[in-house]
This record gives sequence, C-alpha cells and structure tokens, in this order.
Amino acid sequence: MPSPSPSELSKQRLILAALKLFAEQGIDAVSLRMINREAGAKNNSALHYHFGSKIGLVEAVIAFFQDWFEEAREASFELVESQKKPKVRDIVNAFLAPYLKLLKEEEWGYNAIRFIARMEMEGGAEIQDILRRFANKAMKRFTRLLTVALPDVPPKMVRQRWNFCVTSIIQGLADHKNLSNSYMGDVNCGLDKLGGIYLDYNVAGLKAPAG
Repeated sequence: MPSPSPSELSKQRLILAALKLFAEQGIDAVSLRMINREAGAKNNSALHYHFGSKIGLVEAVIAFFQDWFEEAREASFELVESQKKPKVRDIVNAFLAPYLKLLKEEEWGYNAIRFIARMEMEGGAEIQDILRRFANKAMKRFTRLLTVALPDVPPKMVRQRWNFCVTSIIQGLADHKNLSNSYMGDVNCGLDKLGGIYLDYNVAGLKAPAG
C-alpha cells in the first residue's frame, strides 16, 4: 500500500483535530482557527481547500468514522444475515462490538463516540440530517434483521426499542470513564464486562413481551 501523500496526511490531521475538539466542546464552540491550531496548521487555506466550509468538515469527520464502522461490522452483518432465523443477541452484538473495538484499538475512538453522543443530544437539524444519512444504510439492515428475529413484536415497537438500544449504548459508552463516580457510586467494571452488561440489558429489552 503506498504511503499517504502530504495532502492526505494534512487532511487526516485536520479531521482528527476537529473530531477531538468537537467531542470536547461541541461544534458551535469550535472555530476553524482552533482546529488549525490543534492540527498544527499555519493558516486556514488547507482546511478550506479540503473541506470548503465548517459543515463540510463536519461531514468529513462523520464519514471518517462511519467508514471505519462499516468495515468493522460488515463480517458480522453478513454472518447474521445468512441465518434463516437471526438471533437477537447476535444482532445487538454486531452493533455493540465495533464500539468496544474502537475504544480499545483506535487512539481517536473515544473522541468519535463522544462526538456521536454529543451530536445526538446537541446537534442541530443539519447535523442530525448528516448523521442519519451516513447511518441510514446500517440502521435499515439492523431493523430488518430485528423484525425477522422478533415476529411477535409490532414493527413500530421494534424500531422504538432499537432506537433506545442504540442511544443507551452510545451515550453509555461515551460516559464510561465516569462510572467510578456515578449516581450509584463506583460502578466501573472495565470495558469488556461493561459491554456484556449492555448486551444482556438490551437483548432483554428487545425481547420483552409486547404489552
């Protein structure tokens, strides 16, 4: 594989710098000048050249980690989709496992999850539209699988429960470093065990009787 060009390296540095600052402070609080400084760039020309605008940069940041997610979960997707009667636990794990992998293996992983969590809570309509557009294909695949796996749960309720699962996993993992000082005291247990708790909890919720 050829080494990335100076232009590609510059673009990636800007994306990672923006991801870090957006995760920490939110999009509105971060200026292009702050991103340039974080990335070690001398002026704004590279940022405007690569992304055109701040919203173009946001879209590039989302595309950056969404591409990672798609590659990380594709094998699990294909395995579950090959089953005539997919198991709910396998479906939830196909969603959860890449998040745990990202936190453990990628230096920028925690920033990415914090960014997603923050944008779900704080992002305006334009940001929400970008997030949905990039996640739409995967969410449709998950929903389709869950509808098959949960034939006794009405389709709308499947979507409602899955939306809760996605939110609980993302927001929970974004806050996992604060579990030693939670409302319940010290409930920290390490990422692997925490992942197991989220898996058990969300599988049980999805499979609950439709009342």
